[in-house]
Amino acid sequence: MKISSKARHAIQSMLQLAMQANNSPLTLAELTTQQGISASYLEQLFANLRTAGFVEGVRGPGGGYRLAADIAEISIGQIIMAVHPTHLKRPPSSGYDISIYNDMWWDLSESIHDFLSHISLADLMEREDVQVYIHEQRLFQDMKPKTAEIHKLRKQA
Repeated sequence: MKISSKARHAIQSMLQLAMQANNSPLTLAELTTQQGISASYLEQLFANLRTAGFVEGVRGPGGGYRLAADIAEISIGQIIMAVHPTHLKRPPSSGYDISIYNDMWWDLSESIHDFLSHISLADLMEREDVQVYIHEQRLFQDMKPKTAEIHKLRKQA
């Protein structure tokens, strides 16, 4: 199964929020920089995630978005459904006499959704590959001020 880029960005954003210590908010600028997508596109995703009750906006200095639900209670299937609300509507009949293929693909789609609905954001966070990614992101975040200092020194030279 191929997951849409919209769903991948939503899952990635939820992971980024889940990585935040003490559920501190992340700004759209921080999220877009890490994912390489536009703020307007991400804002559309967050509107859907907010409607689903997964994220909340925090106003003022230090504001942004943070998780509004426990990561153990949010499934990957729910995140996908939040950004693709019509994803589980059965498609119309193809008009062919034999619709066994339509039914077969529909059954497969339902099975994949069921599988993803049993993987929570907490489960995903525990995966070794995700832990490596989280570690790399933290190293990158720790290096940001040093990188800025290096660029400043290069400009002065």
